[in-house]
Amino acid sequence: MKIECRSFGFKNGADAQSDFVFDVRCLPNPFYIEHLKHKTGQDKPVREYVLSNKQAKDYLKKVIDILLLVIPIKEKYGVEKMTVSFGCTGGHHRSVTFAIEVCEALKQRNYDSVCYHRDINIED
Repeated sequence: MKIECRSFGFKNGADAQSDFVFDVRCLPNPFYIEHLKHKTGQDKPVREYVLSNKQAKDYLKKVIDILLLVIPIKEKYGVEKMTVSFGCTGGHHRSVTFAIEVCEALKQRNYDSVCYHRDINIED
């Protein structure tokens, strides 16, 4: 099964092409930290900031747990592709962090996983 982990910004519309959509707007926003504002979740300092929050770590773990439960079930029924999306306000920081982290966690478990960021090049 091919698994696509996507990030997007709700202000540009929800990602309607997903099997799962997780809203990460409930987490602290790096946009309001001056030295992180113009970076993205592709930058290590942003990911570190997002994941320094206990709630973010717990949320990430639970998302991965859900996916690890669902993936074998979908594979059993012949599903060839699954899309998991993460949305934050602008699609630059929190959602990108989660898409990258989930993609890497799945790759470490030998799943064919790719990461795509829909809104990362759209200005705030």
